Amino acid sequence: MNKIFYHKSGKGNPVVLIHGYCETHQIWANTVPFLSNEWEVYTLDLPGFGSSPLPEGSFSIADIGNSVLLWMKEVGLKKPIVIGHSLGGYVTMAMVAQEESFFRAVGLFHSTAFPDSEERKTNRNKVIEFVRSHGATPFIDTFVPSLFYRKDHPAVSAVYQIAAQTSPAAIMAYAAAMRDRPSHIETLKNFDRPVLLLGGDQDQSIPVDIMQEMGRTAKHSILNILPQTGHAGMYENVGGTAEALALFCRQA
Repeated sequence: MNKIFYHKSGKGNPVVLIHGYCETHQIWANTVPFLSNEWEVYTLDLPGFGSSPLPEGSFSIADIGNSVLLWMKEVGLKKPIVIGHSLGGYVTMAMVAQEESFFRAVGLFHSTAFPDSEERKTNRNKVIEFVRSHGATPFIDTFVPSLFYRKDHPAVSAVYQIAAQTSPAAIMAYAAAMRDRPSHIETLKNFDRPVLLLGGDQDQSIPVDIMQEMGRTAKHSILNILPQTGHAGMYENVGGTAEALALFCRQA
C-alpha cells in the first residue's frame, strides 16, 4: 500500500478520524477544533483520496485497514480511539478484526458492521458501470446531495469541492471493495471495549434500526442518533457531532 497523508492537531491521547467515500481529511475541519484541546487528533486521507496515492490494482477493505493500521504504528500511536465515517467505519472494523487489542475504543459514524445487502451490491455495480461510462463528475453531482437530509444545506457546495477531487479509478475501486467486504458483526460482538454508534435520524444509507441492532450487539455500546440529520452529521449537526465525540472520548 502507499504512503498515507495525514494532519495532526493538539496534544494528549490519540484520536484518529477516518473519512468516508469520496471524502478527504478535510471533512473533519469543523470537528477537530472541538477535540484538539483535549486530545492529539489525527485526520488522514485514505489511500486513493486527497493526497494519498491510490494503490495499484484491486484491493479489499481489509487491505486498506492493514495499510492504515501500519501507518498508525509507524506514527507511534498507542491505544488510539478511532472514529470512522461511513467507509471509514468499514476500514475501522477491518482493523479491529486484524488486531483488536490495539484500540482503546472505536466509533461507527453513519457506518455499519453489516455487509452490503444484495440490493446494495447491485447499486455498487451500477456505480462502477456508470463511472466507467460517464466519468466521475456526473456521479459526484448526484452523490453529494444524497449525503444530506436538506438538499439545500449550505455545506453541500463545500462537500462537493472535496468530493470533486476523487478520481474515477478511486470511485470504482472502492465501490468494488465496499461491495465485497465481509460482515463484521462478530467482530463488533466480540470487541470488549467502548463502541460509539453515532447516526442520523434521516440517514437513508444507515437507518436508525440498523444502528439500534448494532447497539444491541456490541458489549459496551453508546448509541446516539442526531436529529434532522442525514449521512453528514459533521456538517448538518456540527455541535451535536462534536459533543457526542468529545463525550465518548472522555468516557473511553
